[in-house]
Amino acid sequence: MEAEKLDQIWEADRLDRRQDARFLYNFIVGEVAKRKRLNRRSSYSLNIDAEWGGGKSFFLERFGKQAKERGHVVAYVNAWQDDHAGDPYIAIMAAIDQAFAPYVKKDSAIETAWKSVKSNGGRIALKAGAGAVRSLVKKHFDLTTDDILGEDLEPSLASEAMEELIDKSIKTGAAEIEKLFDRTLQAMIDQFQKADKAIQSFREKLAAAVETLDKSGKKAPLFVLIDELDRCRPSYAVQLLERIKHLFEVDGVAFIFATNSQQLQYSIAGAYGPGFDGFMYVKRFFDRTYLFDTPSDQRRIEELCRNIDPAKVIVPGGNLSEFVASGCRHFRLDLRATEHVIDIIDVTVSAWPHRIKLDLALLFPLCTTFYKTGRAEWNAVDATALDDWVIGSVVSDGFRGEIDRRINLKFTFETSRNIFSNLGNILEHLQNLNNRDQNDRYIDNVFSQELNGPVQRDQPSVQTELTRLVKNAGMLLTLEK
Repeated sequence: MEAEKLDQIWEADRLDRRQDARFLYNFIVGEVAKRKRLNRRSSYSLNIDAEWGGGKSFFLERFGKQAKERGHVVAYVNAWQDDHAGDPYIAIMAAIDQAFAPYVKKDSAIETAWKSVKSNGGRIALKAGAGAVRSLVKKHFDLTTDDILGEDLEPSLASEAMEELIDKSIKTGAAEIEKLFDRTLQAMIDQFQKADKAIQSFREKLAAAVETLDKSGKKAPLFVLIDELDRCRPSYAVQLLERIKHLFEVDGVAFIFATNSQQLQYSIAGAYGPGFDGFMYVKRFFDRTYLFDTPSDQRRIEELCRNIDPAKVIVPGGNLSEFVASGCRHFRLDLRATEHVIDIIDVTVSAWPHRIKLDLALLFPLCTTFYKTGRAEWNAVDATALDDWVIGSVVSDGFRGEIDRRINLKFTFETSRNIFSNLGNILEHLQNLNNRDQNDRYIDNVFSQELNGPVQRDQPSVQTELTRLVKNAGMLLTLEK
């Protein structure tokens, strides 16, 4: 692949995931080729493990683009987006069908092979569960109602059938029980054998279609990328893993999952009850798990701040992520606290309704105070906590000597808080400044936005609305802590 194209794909990579992609691509391609050489099933299933916000979705999207550029067919499944469906089989098939579509149009051999897969797949009894038992008991017990089982329930075929047998036996008498059981059991065995044959045939057809891709010039393996599995309903996540394990793990197919493995394990264990080993259950679906390294605090903050609209804020020093990082260090926020404070800032900025920009020097201490105390009030902010918080530095200029570009956050916060109750106070304060240092220039920059044109002197600054917005933002985010 051209280096320029690769640079474009990974242009926004702030967590250095590009080097992870390079290693994992070479590893998976090599592992699939090795298995094929050893006459083993040449599929592979890799789980990428990282916390939420660790760049998993970004990685999968870029990895997919990179693989396409290198000549692979790539299917993408957003499991969380699709978990409204009853069965993940359809979502997986749709994703692979979409990946095949461009090549089906160009190559008759691929078209024939893929049509065979879809035709065979359509006959798989993936919805056997409740529907199959319902039809069986209707046939053998002459039942006519449609409410034997709820549509969403999927207990075992045997338990369902036995429930109907017990109910029917009361009416038919004990002499008929054995005969009814034999007929129902045989019907279930026949149904199972048909489904088993269909599944085996489907796997063979899918492997043949992938091989046809390989012969037509597309590289092996076919990549299927599955994102957001840990955010799905536990039952859907389990179904998806089971479907892939039993239907789609065929020669020439590589699956890459992106999950918060701990969250996925907890979710599945919670669904199955106390004592269930979610770790061992999830582990059996993956050949290996690759653990993303934890990004540095600075990179993490940069990534979190990407969501904040820079056009709606005024930032001391001009660099949003550097200012936020400085504040997090000054207030000694750990990673969890940092994420919550930035989240409150993000929500507040999104909800800011004015064309006048909000002041981050006012907003950051307010959000931090709310996180620590639950109070979004100006008098709740401990001014002493702002001691020694300074942004910028003294720089040397060949013509003007040393230039002090430092902004004292305690000074700007307290000054702003003292004057923003009405625009008259602000106007008088700015007019009485004799020596405008960097602090004064920053305050002027914040409030002069509201002093252009006619001024209602008794009107408060729009910056005073930040307390209400921060409180609302905190209420919105409370359940996510």
